[in-house]
Amino acid sequence: MQIFITSIAASGNDDIAVSLEIREGEQIQREKFVISADVYATLGISKGECDRELYDLLEGEARICAAYKRGLYILGYGSCSMRAMVSKLVAKGFDRTYACIAAERLESRGLLNEESNARREAERCAAKLWGEIRIVSHLRSKGYSDDAVNDALFALEDGGVDFEESCVKLVESKCHGGALPSERRELQKLIASVMRYGYSSGEVKHAITKLSSRKPSIYG
Repeated sequence: MQIFITSIAASGNDDIAVSLEIREGEQIQREKFVISADVYATLGISKGECDRELYDLLEGEARICAAYKRGLYILGYGSCSMRAMVSKLVAKGFDRTYACIAAERLESRGLLNEESNARREAERCAAKLWGEIRIVSHLRSKGYSDDAVNDALFALEDGGVDFEESCVKLVESKCHGGALPSERRELQKLIASVMRYGYSSGEVKHAITKLSSRKPSIYG
């Protein structure tokens, strides 16, 4: 079997199409692999006969290039974590190995910044008055690493987010007419409702105590 690179041409804005022929006796099989211009420059390939190792490398780079393009398309709809990107690419039929490499290249070029994305996602959650527990759970469900999650929480703290005050605001927003429930059962329902936003029972009760000092409560 002999393999020949028969042509090299631009493909799109930043890609290179490499055409090949695989010859076995009278049989000829033609292939075209689209790779990134960066990879092309690194490989320094030229027309003529090539070995199987180069052929396999071109085939792999073509798959990585396709996964990379799909990753760019995915990012056009919103930010995501590295793990989520890989999962989405695999779901689109890409081999996990190539999906991982494509995600790493997106990250290395500043297009997929896990910590920055996690911070923005956490900020959106905090703006909805979510508690720390729910924010952490949400970020992990999105595939963000523990380091990215911890960084996002520190960023919220540095940005002035006060979860205690957020809990007070949330409790207040759920009090119809601005007053705390006068019946114990209704108060328990309020506590359960606020806890679903990611606050502990202690945090919610503390918020209720702060509000009870200036609003009617079951104790007043």
